Amino acid sequence: MKEDVFPTTLNTWIDLRLREGERGRAEINRHIMSVYAGPMRVYCLGLREPQLGEAEELVEGFFADRLARADYLQEWRTSGLRLRRWLMNGLIFYVKELRRERRKDARLQDLEALELPAADDSAGRVEAEMDRAFAASVVREALRATREACAAKGLSPHFEIFHKRYYEGLSYADFTAGYGVDADRASEMARTAAGKFRAALRDILASDGARESEIDAEIQTLLEVSCG
Repeated sequence: MKEDVFPTTLNTWIDLRLREGERGRAEINRHIMSVYAGPMRVYCLGLREPQLGEAEELVEGFFADRLARADYLQEWRTSGLRLRRWLMNGLIFYVKELRRERRKDARLQDLEALELPAADDSAGRVEAEMDRAFAASVVREALRATREACAAKGLSPHFEIFHKRYYEGLSYADFTAGYGVDADRASEMARTAAGKFRAALRDILASDGARESEIDAEIQTLLEVSCG
């Protein structure tokens, strides 16, 4: 039976996929690119390295290079870092490598060593921008997983009602007639989908490396950030 979303334990899903070798790594990589590509582009823009290419190209190159390494995610698992931070650090090293190659190949003038913006408040600003992009990306991915989970169980109307009520901001009176249910029943259906949505959020945050004790607070924060 197909899994609805990623398992709810912190380590299970990634650890199991890593044990599957190439196939498992490909599944992890799909998840990483789905959740982190947008936030990483935002972070890359903050590094202000236009001479090395567009942010989207740099992030694609970074993922292609690092995620192709069999030990890259194993190293993250032992680092103790959140995956988001691991990828941010990795992107900095990747950009440094590109700059060294550019100097070597084109004999360009030496550039200043890359650091996180820190002369003013730009470091905090860039990280805050990435946090907002990450929150929005996590919510999108959780909605996708919830939609698929509901569809797999014949509960697509539950997801649609949940989405209309909480993400389109409609009142039950605006649309429940189209589903042949009253407001009370629609509320129950929305709660079913909301439970799956919250489980999806928990699983994605767990896959980022959040501790179990942190997840509820992080869910509240990311919903406030993504919807604010």
